[in-house]
Amino acid sequence: MSDRRLSGFDVDTVAATVRQPPLDELRSVAHSRRRRSGGLGATALVVLAALVATPLASRSAQFGSADPPGPALPGRAGDFTLTGPASGVDVRVETCVLRFARTADGGRTWTDWDDARYRAADCEPGPARSGTSLEYAVLSDSTYLVHDDGVRRLSTDYGRTWRDAEQAITAVRAFPPAARPVPRGLASPAVTEPLAVDPSTGDVYRLSGQPPSPLPLAVLYPASDGSIWTTYGINGTTVGARSADRGVTWTTWTPAPGKTVLGLAGVDRRVGYQIVADAGGAVTLERTQDGGTTWSTTVTGLPEVEHWDLTVGSDGSLLAVTQTGAGDDRVAEVRVSRDDGRSLAVARAGGMPVASVSVAPGYAWLFGRDDGRDGEADHLVLTPDGKVWTRILLASS
Repeated sequence: MSDRRLSGFDVDTVAATVRQPPLDELRSVAHSRRRRSGGLGATALVVLAALVATPLASRSAQFGSADPPGPALPGRAGDFTLTGPASGVDVRVETCVLRFARTADGGRTWTDWDDARYRAADCEPGPARSGTSLEYAVLSDSTYLVHDDGVRRLSTDYGRTWRDAEQAITAVRAFPPAARPVPRGLASPAVTEPLAVDPSTGDVYRLSGQPPSPLPLAVLYPASDGSIWTTYGINGTTVGARSADRGVTWTTWTPAPGKTVLGLAGVDRRVGYQIVADAGGAVTLERTQDGGTTWSTTVTGLPEVEHWDLTVGSDGSLLAVTQTGAGDDRVAEVRVSRDDGRSLAVARAGGMPVASVSVAPGYAWLFGRDDGRDGEADHLVLTPDGKVWTRILLASS
């Protein structure tokens, strides 16, 4: 599977990371981002939907033992989407089958992997599947979207039945108040435009108006006040856009020539941050106070890596997840700014360097594996502010 991407969430409390396609020489990394492992080409995706942070020491009883339960299956681990304080959806990826399992008790028990599954229309295991595409996105606890070799299919009943997505998704001028915008990561065939989900019904909405750019949608970050921050781009060309009226109108901006957006987060309709890399690879943090019309550089000399996630913490701090080191010494770390982006200090290091979405509005996290060996991550540690950390178990492989 390819590309990091995001799932549905509550705009007021959680949600997503955003990522512009990386620098050209790093672009190939994005093609293996659904497998959780200790390598840069691995991935896990966790999106939070109402998570209440508590200290690590108090979480062991709630989340069970350090060995997450669940059946072992062929294939590999896909994305995990956390949909509540102790609930979430995990995915197993096989050659032409996707399996979805849910937990409501922090990973101690899971629904049967065969309860919810998607089988590709042309399911021919082996060389016959070469060149075909099977992508997916968990939009909410009950709503899943699949891109099956050019055709999108949608389920709003926990993966039990599937419909043609083009007919099932409702076009609207503005996202309804109850609908929650779906955050976006790297460009993906499963989510090609801004979408929103009504969590009470599972209904999915798209915008009927003209998009702010003809370029492909790359990233989407919903701010806490309901404004929507996005970038559109391809091959190093980027257009940023922000909407303060649920997608009816957009204000656009273009980064300076040669600059590529690596991460984006909006505080509200006026204040936002972006991590950018110039043509020479130098990485800087920029801030806007006028909704993206103008940007000023606040931090220079940041690690020259492709992996940058930005989010606004629950206390208003700016949180960033990146990676440092090389080879076996590469680790993931969370950085924090409490001075409007003028500094970005390390809050916690030592995470597994998975090529993964690692932030949501209000939260940032690091992946880990208890036995310290290479392989799929088995848990994450999450923070709303760079101070308090919570341990969450992932489904076993």
